[in-house]
Amino acid sequence: MEIRGRRKTDNKGSALVVVIIAMAFIGILASVLMYMSLLNYQMKVNNLKAKDNFYSAETVLDEIRSYMGTQISESVGNAYENVLQNYSSTSAEEKTSKLRYYFLTDMQSKYMLAGSTDTNYYDLTKFFGTDCLTPEVRSRTVLETTSLDDLSDESGWRRIYLDESGTVKVTDRKGLEITAAENPKGRMKLYKDGLGICALRVTYTDDSGYVSVIQTDLRIKVPEIDFSQAVTVPSITGISMIAQDSIQALPTDPNLPSQNEIGGSFYADRFVVGSTKEGEGSNVTVDLKEPTDKENPDKRMIAASELYLGKGATLNADQYGELWAGSITMHGGSPIKAGSKGTINFNGNGVYVANDLIMSGKDNVFSAGALLNEEYTGEYVGFGDGSNGDSSAIIVNGTNTEIYLNQLRNLTLAGNSYISLKTGGGTSGSATNTAGENVSDIMMGQSIAVKSDQLAYLVPAECIGRSTSGGSVLSQKSNPITLEEYNDKIWDVNNNRLRDDVIDVALDVPCEALKGNTLASYGITSGNIEKYFKRLNSKITLVYYYVNFDAGSDSSRSNANRYFRDYYSMNQSTMEAYTGIYTKAIRLREEGSGAYIMHLAGNVVMYDDAKTTGSRENVRQDSLTADASNSGYQAILEADQNKFKALTKKMLDVYEKVTQAERADSANAYTNLVDHSTLLTFGGVLHGGSSDIDASKYFEGSADPKCKAVIVDGDYTYSATEYAKFTKGLILVSGDVTVEKEFQGIIIAGGNIRLGQNVKVNADKDAVLQALTYSKEITAAGGNTVEYHVVDFLKGGEGYLQPDHQTYANTEINLGDLIVYENWQKQ
Repeated sequence: MEIRGRRKTDNKGSALVVVIIAMAFIGILASVLMYMSLLNYQMKVNNLKAKDNFYSAETVLDEIRSYMGTQISESVGNAYENVLQNYSSTSAEEKTSKLRYYFLTDMQSKYMLAGSTDTNYYDLTKFFGTDCLTPEVRSRTVLETTSLDDLSDESGWRRIYLDESGTVKVTDRKGLEITAAENPKGRMKLYKDGLGICALRVTYTDDSGYVSVIQTDLRIKVPEIDFSQAVTVPSITGISMIAQDSIQALPTDPNLPSQNEIGGSFYADRFVVGSTKEGEGSNVTVDLKEPTDKENPDKRMIAASELYLGKGATLNADQYGELWAGSITMHGGSPIKAGSKGTINFNGNGVYVANDLIMSGKDNVFSAGALLNEEYTGEYVGFGDGSNGDSSAIIVNGTNTEIYLNQLRNLTLAGNSYISLKTGGGTSGSATNTAGENVSDIMMGQSIAVKSDQLAYLVPAECIGRSTSGGSVLSQKSNPITLEEYNDKIWDVNNNRLRDDVIDVALDVPCEALKGNTLASYGITSGNIEKYFKRLNSKITLVYYYVNFDAGSDSSRSNANRYFRDYYSMNQSTMEAYTGIYTKAIRLREEGSGAYIMHLAGNVVMYDDAKTTGSRENVRQDSLTADASNSGYQAILEADQNKFKALTKKMLDVYEKVTQAERADSANAYTNLVDHSTLLTFGGVLHGGSSDIDASKYFEGSADPKCKAVIVDGDYTYSATEYAKFTKGLILVSGDVTVEKEFQGIIIAGGNIRLGQNVKVNADKDAVLQALTYSKEITAAGGNTVEYHVVDFLKGGEGYLQPDHQTYANTEINLGDLIVYENWQKQ
């Protein structure tokens, strides 16, 4: 039997196969890992580039938001001021509603298309201007928007950019240039709480050519202000003095020279430089001057009824702040000092006067305005237009007077001058009237007038005493006439009436002195003729006939202005000769010499005695006709009148923030500031208790021993002894204060404040704030203690310690929070 053998197998060589497979797998895995690492690196690089590109595009939006923030700030301020115009008559809810309306209306006006009244669209070019985008960003940016609600409709999109030459181009999305006059516009939506700038698309290309696109809506939110928490107290930290009666600079020995300095705001019913008495105070100078590096352009210097410059005194003011006065009176140089002049220099600040600037006596010099940094600065605004009894003009009653208004930026004289017959010692009406009865002032056709100008308003002689049959009943034509001739020819003394067949003043007679015009052509009736009887001595009385225009209408004032111009044109040489007696200079700027605001209710005759050839006079015609229909000018006058009332009542700029009780005729800045009942109680406790009365008037702290508050029910003298104890802080007294040494802080007096020789008083914010925090305990009768705080003596108390004395509690607004993004898309 054959035996067969079996085929033999084994695993020799399998290890090599496994090694090869493992190596291939590891290679593949390594390749995958390396590829993934490369891909991850590339993704990170692209992400970094995208982020950089994104933030570059966002920079464009940041610049736009910054631009909008400035405009929002302006609109908030405008809206806030408009709300305050009717502050006292609106509730907190109404104020909030009005703020929303005024704010959104103002914002809409800033973005509307120029010349359009459609508030549904914004002007895209306003976000592409050089005041919005920096040059580098602007050159790389394309802005787009659409006026259609359907954003997918390409036909509504417009884009704006700079071409290679730097020219602004406006195209559609196909690149076709838009040549229409209307700028590219986008939708502007009004919401309950704000305003929407819709579909603003920003395309930005960086240096490497990377492009990013962001499309968004910009939502402007209405700011939230809490009108329910009003703080109506004035800020007293910038005030140096408040006197219910007067502030006067005059040494104890009135014959001594004195150089006084006042810094900061102040209030007084009457501000007196020098003396009101003859022969005193002729060497007194007051400088209204801010300390270096502490200049306050918002200071308010108030002389509620009068700024009085004594004979030979000098008042200088720097360019900071505003001076408000009921009137200004100057009284010339001192008769006991050779070469003395009464001088006022306002060197570029604002001067606002309700009534007249009157210059009496000899040698007055008044100047306002200055040339600072090659620009005319300063304002002189006479805002009394006669409607409230104040008619602001400039009156020259003295001789050798100089008036320099030729460096002002704004000259406004809203009133006409008047001839005052009440001070003439005569009578008006019939010859039988008692002295002073029915005397009326005569309105003139000028805003600046010298005493001799009253000649122009005497009725032309040919009009007086006319016979009904023609001709004159008088022996000779004249004005004035004697009382004897008046009674013989015109007036029937026995029957107390005009004589038969006699016309007192004929209104239809052509007058040579008036360019042949009749009195009737100026709107003059018999009721406009003022007869004035002036007794010269026991034997002679003269009868003057004046033309008296009605002061109650602009048409009558316009007639008075025209009357003067006609009279002046026919009598210039005579009037110029008389003017030369009273003035050396009346100078105004020429209208073409730089930016100049001028409003004149009446004419002004400029005069320069330095001219050696030709006429020394030149008439500047009134602007009454134009101003009467200028609503902006009329609004400014009304605002000035209200501001003056607010300042005199409470040292505030806004009259609506003064309550009805604070507006009372008897109220003033002192009574509305000081809690007089607490002051009286404090005095009573001191006198009835066991405390040291003299020591108890000082309120102080340990931080600064030189800073104190002094509270006195009565009079007080800040002497050298007191100066050694403290140099700054707060002084509050119910009576008079005499200041003999330098002081920093605020002085408040229920009577007068008198500044001694070479005294300086300046406001000091830090010292006043420190003094307001002081308190002390007083031992009253029976051994009980009563604690008093300095703020207790002020109405409003703790309100004076509020930071920055904000009018409302929530007036700090973060502008960045008012602009938010909506419908954000990034491509």
